Amino acid sequence: MNAVFITGANGFIGSNLCRHFLAAGWKVSGLVRPASDLHLLDGLGLDLVRGDLCDSSSVRIPEDAAHVIHAASVVSDVADADACRSHIFDLTRNLLELLRRRTVPLRRLVYVSSALTLGYGATDISEDRPGVPAEFLPYTRFKILCEQYLLDEHARRGLPVVILRPADVVGPGDRTTSARLFREAERGLPLIVGRGRRRFGLTFVGNLCRAAEAALVRDGVCGRAYAVTNGVLPTWGEYLGAVAAGFGKKQRIYVPAWAAFAAARAMEAVHKIRPSYDPKLTTYRIRRVTTDTTYDISRTRDELGYVPDDDFSRQVAETLAWYREERAHGHIR
Repeated sequence: MNAVFITGANGFIGSNLCRHFLAAGWKVSGLVRPASDLHLLDGLGLDLVRGDLCDSSSVRIPEDAAHVIHAASVVSDVADADACRSHIFDLTRNLLELLRRRTVPLRRLVYVSSALTLGYGATDISEDRPGVPAEFLPYTRFKILCEQYLLDEHARRGLPVVILRPADVVGPGDRTTSARLFREAERGLPLIVGRGRRRFGLTFVGNLCRAAEAALVRDGVCGRAYAVTNGVLPTWGEYLGAVAAGFGKKQRIYVPAWAAFAAARAMEAVHKIRPSYDPKLTTYRIRRVTTDTTYDISRTRDELGYVPDDDFSRQVAETLAWYREERAHGHIR
């Protein structure tokens, strides 16, 4: 039986990876911090490793786990540079130090990065056709730094790393973006800015899990990076309209872009004064929903054999069912 060790196992992406690999017959162990909320892992029966990569001495990677998926990371477009350095780059560097100390050879390391490392605000973005740079976000800067570090280790020491660059990941377990949107939709608040005609890189979390398994087992892909999205991409209007319809609602008043930008700037000003304040809107978020941002996944299809599931209606329904269950149990308020 193949064994895989997954960091950030209790998070949105990590918990879905654990569920996917257990269902596929892998032996799964997952790293969780000692004080973490573990309810997304309820009933899975995986082996838990308690520790914190901020203090690598507290982590013991199972010796039989020759495959590793590194999903632990802060995920925020408002996190500052210190938080991103410690919870993106430092975590990755500490993980590699732990892996070097083991006696069992590492067969494959899959690093979950972000499509933002390629930019945004354009169509069919790729390494050859980058989008608008997003390095103004500390999150993006440190994801880029991690990618460079891992690829350098591949070139110098033969690190068997594959980098995945998912775009806008949604699905069951998403306690930030999806939960927030669903909560607003449930209240009947308008979600669509402008006319909602721009497309975005929707990535259902199940598709990311498929890509991760392919990246672990496919030959000839080490030292490469792959964008991951659904194959058929909706507009923001289609996606947010489906979310609202899930609560029996339909948006009749559209928010003008200029009004959304004005509200975002006001919230950002409050955030600067009070860093603990979490703005619902930022100018970056409004730019995202008012411009097309799609990624070229042709190499991912060809080299990883990636075949995305594009049943958009079922994906929204699955996420909605999860949200309602979370609300019923008090995990989302």
